[in-house]
Amino acid sequence: MKTKFTLLSIAISFSFFANSQTGKISGIVTDASSKAIHSATVSLLRAKDSSLVKFSPTDKNGAYEFVNIKDGKYFVTASNVGYGKAASIMFEVSSSDATSVPALVMSEQAKGMAEVTVTAKKPFIETKIDKTIVNVESAPTTAGATALEVLEKSPGVTVDNDGNISLRGKAGVIIMIDGKPTYLSSADLAAMLKNMPASAMEQIEIMTNPSSKYDAAGNAGVINIKTKKGRASGFNGSVMAGITAGIYKPREAVYLNPRSQNSINFNYRKNKINFFGNYNPNFSTGKGTLLIERRFFDDNHNIAGYSDIDTRFKFGNNNHTLKLGLDYFADKKNTYGIVASGFIFNGHPTPTTYNTLSDANHQPTSEMVSLTENKIHFNNFSTNFNYRHVFDTTGRELTVDLDYIGYRNTSNMLLATEFYDAYGQQTSDPLFLKGHLPSDIDIYSVKSDYTHPLKKGGRFEAGVKSSYVKNDNLVDYERLHADKWIPDARSNHFVYDENINAAYVNMNKQIKKWNLQGGLRLENTIAKGYQVTNDSTFKRNFTNLFPSAFVSYSIDKKNSLTVSYSRRITRPNYQDLNPFTYFLDSLSYRQGNPYLLPQFTHNIELSHSYKGKLITTLNYNNTT
Repeated sequence: MKTKFTLLSIAISFSFFANSQTGKISGIVTDASSKAIHSATVSLLRAKDSSLVKFSPTDKNGAYEFVNIKDGKYFVTASNVGYGKAASIMFEVSSSDATSVPALVMSEQAKGMAEVTVTAKKPFIETKIDKTIVNVESAPTTAGATALEVLEKSPGVTVDNDGNISLRGKAGVIIMIDGKPTYLSSADLAAMLKNMPASAMEQIEIMTNPSSKYDAAGNAGVINIKTKKGRASGFNGSVMAGITAGIYKPREAVYLNPRSQNSINFNYRKNKINFFGNYNPNFSTGKGTLLIERRFFDDNHNIAGYSDIDTRFKFGNNNHTLKLGLDYFADKKNTYGIVASGFIFNGHPTPTTYNTLSDANHQPTSEMVSLTENKIHFNNFSTNFNYRHVFDTTGRELTVDLDYIGYRNTSNMLLATEFYDAYGQQTSDPLFLKGHLPSDIDIYSVKSDYTHPLKKGGRFEAGVKSSYVKNDNLVDYERLHADKWIPDARSNHFVYDENINAAYVNMNKQIKKWNLQGGLRLENTIAKGYQVTNDSTFKRNFTNLFPSAFVSYSIDKKNSLTVSYSRRITRPNYQDLNPFTYFLDSLSYRQGNPYLLPQFTHNIELSHSYKGKLITTLNYNNTT
């Protein structure tokens, strides 16, 4: 059976978006003569710590606006070339009222003619025909921030409390680092990005409709994080150490949740050698609370009961990220490189869950109290060998990449649950369950891309890629019975292999005010899943074409229109296919389905850009 979904959405992106929900702030920016200042950058900052919340450029009337702002105390600042910085007084935002900030008055800076030094700086936001680029170094402030915090402030990007990343409200976005897919679960990816300092990032490329050059996976689009690599000659580096703490207030108590942010970066470039690396050791500890209400319905859709879950958890994490790389510039046409990186995460979350079951009138009938002890060890190691050949000065080049990524994840769990009636009397013996859950993923890939500039502003691209993934998961559960640990029927062993082979062509052409781009990608997927416990196997073998097209028209120097189309595929991720039972508490668990099929999406997008700063988008999706 095929089910079709359609989504029609309108999104307006102002520089950096934040994940918030309530009030509205507006104001204007003027000079000393009350004349509106156009294209000034206005920053919204939290009053308690001056941390950045959002950015917005002013329009032709000097006006700016921030929406969906959480209640709290804030202030705004304005900056622009040729003017001194202006700041407002502190103000409070309430969801019940719109906040109007008094005009920010900027003073023109004195101009001297004795000596002029011009320093080129990339714009904070760049809009291309097929992507939006955030130049992280040009952001007004990213000091002490993590990669995940910078990412969630990027245009159209949302990160929820569980670390799930969505783009323009759609889940399924593919996250790449330096052009390489991460292949991580949402939780593991969030942990890695929380450990990466913003100072290690150079750019964020946001592609809601990626070209045929990129993998067809991800119906929400692709986000590519480019890390820094030194270009200056000689030795340079930086050391950063810091600690932040959030405040957690359950009931009457007050706790601090500290988190460190440390990094060491270096780069040595001389003659034909460029050697670079970074190391980031960090830790975090804290407490938290999660409240969930579940409603149960009968066959007539009437409420039959409730489950109110109060989870109180403690956690302590430490992690390390290391990266080393070497580039060898053999001559003007040939460059060889190798990069090795690793990530180690150790976590110890210990949630205690109180689950109260009630009848249709919300009267308690029973309660379960579960204590879960988790010890998680996760590490990955990746190696990349790359080669680049430049044929001539026109930009014609060939690149080759060989990659290996290995993930090792081990989780040891102990779950103890006690059962009570509505009066607090124990109704049965406690349940004790322990589990050993190792997971190994090995990924091998090779790809080659060729770029050939055409006359009069055109470009032709073509390439091939092949990847092989082996995913081996084991779940070994035991339960306590008569003071002995015995095997539990929920134990399982699942092995999944996937081979994807792809080829693409892509062409771009500039014709006066028109910018045209079109491409076609072919992908063949061969997959095999083997459930060792019950000796069952499934196989998949399918081939698909994925076209993409972009048309952009420059109305004038300030305005441009772009329409784009692409066909995408969303393959079930490895966790979705894994049939194992992962317990969250005695009544809550997560389980995959090995027979899930991929879904295909047609994306059509119409966008208008004003000076590359105000982008309005109309997006239509059809998924089957």
